[in-house]
Formats: sequence, C-alpha cells, structure tokens
Amino acid sequence: MNLYAFISIFASILTIFLGNFIYYKNPKNRLNQLIAILCFLVAYLSFVNFSLRNAESYYTAYLWLKASVLWPLMTPLILTIVLMATKNDLLKNRIFLVLLYIPSIIISILQFTTNQITSNIMVMEYWGWTSPTAFNSPVLYLSMLWITLLGITSITLSYLHYRKSKGLEKQQTFYILMGLTVVIILSLITEAILPLSSIEFPGITYFAAALGLLLVSYGVSQYKLPALTPAIAADEIVSTITNFLVITDDNHEIKYINPAGLKLLEYRYEEIEGKNLKTILPKHGSLDSKSLNSSINISETILRDRNGEDIPILLSTSVISKKSSLLGILYMGTDIRERKAVERKKKALSKQTIVRQGVLLELYREDIFDLETTLKKLTKTDSRTLDVDRVGVWFFKKDKTLIECSDIYILNEDRHEVGLTFKKEDYPKYLEALKKSHNITARNAQKHPVTSEFSDSYLKPNRILSVMNVPIWLQGEMIGILAHEQTRNLREWTLEEQDFAASISYMISLSLEASKREKAQKQIINSLEEKEVLIREVHHRVKNNMQIISSLLSLQSSTIDNKKMKDILEESQNRVKSMSMIHEQLYQSEDLVKIDFSSYVNGLVKNLFQTYSTVSQIELDVDVDEEVKLNIETSIPCGLIINELVSNSLKHAFKDGINGKIWVKMKKKDDQIILKLIDNGAGLPDDFQLEKTSTLGLKLVNGLVEQINGKIEVNTEHGTSFIIKFRELEYKRRV
Repeated sequence: MNLYAFISIFASILTIFLGNFIYYKNPKNRLNQLIAILCFLVAYLSFVNFSLRNAESYYTAYLWLKASVLWPLMTPLILTIVLMATKNDLLKNRIFLVLLYIPSIIISILQFTTNQITSNIMVMEYWGWTSPTAFNSPVLYLSMLWITLLGITSITLSYLHYRKSKGLEKQQTFYILMGLTVVIILSLITEAILPLSSIEFPGITYFAAALGLLLVSYGVSQYKLPALTPAIAADEIVSTITNFLVITDDNHEIKYINPAGLKLLEYRYEEIEGKNLKTILPKHGSLDSKSLNSSINISETILRDRNGEDIPILLSTSVISKKSSLLGILYMGTDIRERKAVERKKKALSKQTIVRQGVLLELYREDIFDLETTLKKLTKTDSRTLDVDRVGVWFFKKDKTLIECSDIYILNEDRHEVGLTFKKEDYPKYLEALKKSHNITARNAQKHPVTSEFSDSYLKPNRILSVMNVPIWLQGEMIGILAHEQTRNLREWTLEEQDFAASISYMISLSLEASKREKAQKQIINSLEEKEVLIREVHHRVKNNMQIISSLLSLQSSTIDNKKMKDILEESQNRVKSMSMIHEQLYQSEDLVKIDFSSYVNGLVKNLFQTYSTVSQIELDVDVDEEVKLNIETSIPCGLIINELVSNSLKHAFKDGINGKIWVKMKKKDDQIILKLIDNGAGLPDDFQLEKTSTLGLKLVNGLVEQINGKIEVNTEHGTSFIIKFRELEYKRRV
C-alpha cells in the first residue's frame, strides 16, 4: 500500500469518527446532522479512492472509478451547512434547495454513464490507478464552474457572517470558514490548477475535506456548536416532561407533540404533525377562545393511540394567545390507566368475594361422603374460582414417611392427575413451616427459603412459579396439603384468596371425616364376607399341601443324576412354590381377599435368584406399585407368568458368566395392570414367535396370558422384553 492510498484510508477512518462525534454532540440539532452526513459522504469517497488506488486489475479500478459518482454532492451539501450555520432564509425556500442539488445530481449521472467528466481509460501512476480528466469536454468545464461557484459562495457567506457576528458565534463561524477554505483551496490546486498545467499529482480533495471537517469538529468541541439559545432550552425542557404535551393552532391542527406523547401514542412525529386533534382526542370537543378563559380546564377523556387503543387520561387545557388573539391551544395530560386499573380491581375484588361466598355455599350443600369424587369436585372448583393453573390434594401415607398426590386438577387441560409421591424426610423445613403457619405463600417458589426445597424435584420440572399451600387437618393432626400452583406467571396471593383456600381445606377435612365413617361401616360388613371367603379358600387352596408337593419334588430331584430330568423337576418345583406363596401372602395380609403384589413379586424373584445361584453377577430391579393388589383368580396365573419369564432369563439370557440386569415392573393405570419383564441379555432369535414356540415354559406363559384375558408383546431389540396388559378377573363363587 503506497503513501497516497494510506492517506485516503486514513481520511475515511477519520471522517467516520468525526461524523459520529459531531452527531452525538447534539443529535437533535439539524446542523449537527448535516455535518455528520457530510462526514460520512467524505468517508465513503475516501474509501472508494483508496480502493481505486489499490485495485489489482484494470477492470477493478474502472469499477471503483464509477463508484465515486457521489463527489459532486459535496459542494451543495457544504453550502447547505453554511446557510444553516449563518441562519440564511434561503433554506426555507424548497425550490432553491431543489435547484441547488439538481446540477450536482446531473454531473453524477453524467460521470456514471458517459466519459464527459473522466475518460474511460485507466492509467497506472506512481500513486495508483487514475483516469485522465477529459479537458476537451465542455461538460467538464461547466461542472468545474458549478462546483467552484458553490465553493466560493460558501466561503463568501461564511466570511460575511464572520464579519458581523460576535463572541461565541464569531468563533464558531471562524472554524467553519477555515474548514471550507482548506477544502476549496487544496481541491482547486490538485484537481484543477495542476492538471491544467500538465503537472501529474494525485488529487487530495477528500483528505482536504477530512482536514476541514477536523477544524469544524474542533469548533463543535471547543465552543459547543451551536450556542445555547432560549429556543433550545425550551425544547429541552418540554422534551423531558414525563406527561404528554400537545400544541395545536387555532384550527386544531397538531403542531407539536413532546417525546413522552409520541411514545404514549406510538406515533412518529412526521406521521402526526398537521393532523386534526380529533385523531388523538376523538371525544374531546372543539375549543376556541370563547369556550376557554385564561384559567386551566381539567377533565377526564380518552386518548387514542396509533393502534386505535383508547387510553384514559386526565387532560388540562389552556389557551395560547397574544393580545387577545388565539394563537393555539396547549393540552397536557396524564395517563390514568393505573388509577383506573386500581378502581376496576377494587370492583372486581368485591364481585369476586360475592362469587366465592356463593361457591362455598353450593359446595357445603354437596354430598361429601365419596372422597374421590369430592376431591375432584373441590380441586376443579378451587382452580376455576381462583383462576389457578394447578390445584392438588396431597395426603401422608399411613407410616407418615411418604406424601402422595390424591388428585391434581390442571386448569388449561381440564383434566385430573394422580400418583406422584415424595419422601417426607426430603422436605423437613417446608413441612415444619406448614405445621406452624396458617399457610405458605410464595410469589417466586423456586427461590423462596421454604418452598425451594421442591425446586429441582417438582417445581422446575412442572414449570411452577408461584405457590399457595394450605395444611389439611383432621382431629388435630396435619394429614395433608392443599396445593395451589401457578405456571403462567409469578403471582401474589391475596388475603381473600388465602381465606377461600382455607375454606376448601376445611371442606376436605369434613369429607375425610365422612368418608372415614362410611369406610368403617363398610369394613364391618366386608369383614363378615371376608371370613366366609377365607373359609372357602382354605378348603380349596391349602398352602401346606403345596409345600409338601414342592418338598417331594425336591427329594425326587436329589436322587436323579440326569440333568435334563433334574431341571424339569426343579422347574415344576418353582411353579408350585409360586402358587404356594400366593396362599402365604393371602393368609398373612390384613385383606384376606387381595394379594399385595409388591411384597409377593419381591419374594418370588428372590427365591428364583436363590434357586439359580450361579447367576449371582446378574442385577435385579423390581418395581411394583403398592396399589397393585389382585384377587386369587388373577394372582396365581400372574405369579406363574412371572416365574416362567424370570426363570427363562436367568437360565438363558446371560450365558458364559456375562453381567446383566433383569427388570420386573408392575404398574396400575386406571383398571388395567401393565406387567413388564425385561433383560439386557443375549435375546431371542430374530424369527421368534411366541405362538409357535416349542418350549414348555413359554407355551405355559402364552396359555396363562389367555387365561387372564390379557395381551402380550415381545420385543427382542437390546435383549428381551415381555409386556403383558390385563385386567383383574372377577371372583367366581364356588359351590
């Protein structure tokens, strides 16, 4: 990069900086804006000149030459700046401004489309690519005459203004004059005088412009161009008023709106200037000097914004007059939406209180003996009445170690959920605080010192932001929690809402008492039926007899050396044990009709692991819902299915001592039982079909699934999984 190219890029960077500097000194001032535009124009032309001088090819240089077509606009822009700085009235004449710029625009077009200004021949000189000036073209001389005329006019006007101005204004004009003189003189020398004298020298017009602008910028910085005037001070005061302010003329045409008003209305100034006042104050009557006296008139009305939204305001109106003649009207207003909102909130609160009292009266009249139905009714009513996203009821389990969700109503989906469980020991601070207080309210539940215990395990996964939790008491003991959970937004809980929630909690307590009494009565009746069932079952299923059969099979197995026969007897023994354990569970449980499958499955699988002790490297994962309790008609075939499939995995899925894992999962969904038995072992053959299997165990599984009217799915990807879905069989009375 040669020195002249460096000068061009330096001028470009300098003028970009100066343009930003001058603009942000006073961005609202038109003079500063015009000087900034000139800076950016010079920056662009300097960069084009740099690219031209550094072009790598003839064609590239030619393209950059054409890109410099904006240079004729510099001088009319300089003259515009001078006219504004000298406060010349010509600026108010739009025709003059049009005539000022048209010749320069024509020169730019001619340079771009013809070779009347510069020739189409590119020449490489010591300072880089350049194009010879077309001195034989009359258009060139006319262009130079026009540009020179504008430059001399600018200097002349600046000098005359400098002569008659005083003080700070004189200093400001001096720097403008000096800046212009530098640009004009250096440009004339390098762009006209030297070329006409056949002296080869690179043009430095843009560098000269950068130096001139540097002088102007110094004046701006040193003397704070432009000087402070009463008009500027008044504009600054009005622009900082927080209330909106509108000024109209005597024809009610808008002449001024302050920034606060423009922001409130969402208009740009040029969009609203000159519009009739009715555009923004549609309900405000026309005012004139007869209807307004010298005092300020205050009233409530509507302000209409750009989007057609009506904004309630308190409006003060006063006349602007001179010698009893109406010049205009000043409107100053305050946005009273917040005040109106408070008034509406008070009315709404009063209405809500009446509605909530009516809801509670209706609920007290409801039948509360059916606990499940009552909970669903209360959570749904509570959620809809208070407009809460989620309302749930949680109860402690009998051993007080767990707290379980009995019902959650989700407002936006209009549905209920159940089944979530938490350990009491994980939330000591929260539960202790709830016992000691009427309730717990948290606007930001995830950061609240008490409710944050639930943040990672419950609040964040469910996107819960705010909570209001009320304890549920029964006979002096806290037995549960009524939880209100907001997911849409952070929410403050009012005292009225807290009282309503406490009333719902009390109704849950009443329902529990009623349900407990009814349940006690039913248990008395059921116990008589259970005794009758027990007597019948003892006659048909005697555990001891099955134990004897199992023992006989074990003895027989110990006397046989044939491994195949020994395995068959062992499998039969396990099947008998699985049925025997059903009866054992039946006799030991409080409920003599239902089998607790959680305890039963754990015992059955552990027994199978002990039987196949060589597979100790296999990991076991048993997960059976506590609520899975089946009658004996369903339990025996289900137990045999588990026995066969777990035995099959232990024997065949993990050969050659490889490690693995077996999952036994049993869930209850509504009235359907889902049993899953999964291992990550060797898997079954790709063409495996349960209906066509030849093994006794899997044939037995298929038959047992049909016996309980179930459906079975087999998946052999990544091991083997059996998924069996069925419903509990109805008890068949025996004669």
